[in-house]
Amino acid sequence: MRDTKDILQQYVSDMVALDEHIHEAIKRQIEDDRLKQFPEASKLVHTLYRTLDTHLTGLKAQLISLGGEASGPVKEAVSAIAGVAAGLYDKMRHDPVSKMLRDDYTALSLAAISYTMLHTTGLALQNQQIADLAQRYLKDVTPIIVDISQVMPGVVVKDLEGSEALVDRTVGQEAVRKTQAAWSTANTR
Repeated sequence: MRDTKDILQQYVSDMVALDEHIHEAIKRQIEDDRLKQFPEASKLVHTLYRTLDTHLTGLKAQLISLGGEASGPVKEAVSAIAGVAAGLYDKMRHDPVSKMLRDDYTALSLAAISYTMLHTTGLALQNQQIADLAQRYLKDVTPIIVDISQVMPGVVVKDLEGSEALVDRTVGQEAVRKTQAAWSTANTR
């Protein structure tokens, strides 16, 4: 039977690995000049980068406090999952900014459910410090996910303007309103 400390080390280490992969990909986005053409998206990406900086510092401190190493080996399964997210970013160099944001949304959704797991693990193993840290970090990423969903329609329209197709530039706000309504609690089963 594994002890509590080993389990917590694994979960925190997994979260460090995931956030590091996302952080690296976000750094590449910040360095992409195309992002500058989208001030709202650029602001979100920079906010996400700073948020992940903070998260990584806190997670690594937690890992060290559990006796783990912040630069220690990462489980293969987590590397594979995080690698998928990183792979999305590697191919985005040729994709429009809207696809960059889509990949950010996907990566943050993975981070959000991973923070939910870490929070639950902390509670289940009676480590309130880790539970609180995970909940705080979950609260940091969920508004960014929502913000991406609200910025996305305008970015898609602007991306499409560069194509040869006839684009209705007025649909951005309608798309935001309708997609946000889909997430409404009134729309639940």
